Amino acid sequence: MSVSKLVIALLSIVSIILLTISFFLPVDSELYKLLNYYDYALCAFFLYDFFAELKRSENRWKYFRTYGWIDLLSSVPVVQELRFARLLRIFRVLRIFRTYSILVNFLRSKKKESFYGFSVMLVVLIIILSSFMVLLVERHVGNIKTAEDTLWWSLITVTTVGYGDLYPTTGLGRIFASLLIVTGIYGFGAVISYLGDRLKKW
Repeated sequence: MSVSKLVIALLSIVSIILLTISFFLPVDSELYKLLNYYDYALCAFFLYDFFAELKRSENRWKYFRTYGWIDLLSSVPVVQELRFARLLRIFRVLRIFRTYSILVNFLRSKKKESFYGFSVMLVVLIIILSSFMVLLVERHVGNIKTAEDTLWWSLITVTTVGYGDLYPTTGLGRIFASLLIVTGIYGFGAVISYLGDRLKKW
């Protein structure tokens, strides 16, 4: 199993977490919109994984008949205008069952690559959590008021660019901003380490 497959498996778990949280939020809120943006991004990864797996499969019909249809339907984002599409959330849950077996088999092999897979999951979770919490505490008192503001702020913060047009003004918001900065440094370090290992194998 490759690192990319482990990452997709772990992101499936993140997807379920997002869907669970969004269930308790008003659909017209900025917090719900923010989680939807992240859900769209995860669905794009799932759709890419579906086509990549379909291309690699020797027997494409067998893949589609067994797991492929679940992978395809679980890559459909939850669109408010298409209310029936919410029923497709159940396929995310079905994907988790497949994810569990993938994780168990991978961890039993005790490969070093598992570190990189879990690093990606950790970074993604912290980015989503930090941006969600900053929007939650800042939307009425600071200058980060919308989902779009939060996405832009998260990008410039995790990359440690610090553009400066948007910033948290509360103590709790600054704590999560600090966590996001540290996560960005850790994430780039993990990427460099992974690329170094790949170059050694070449």
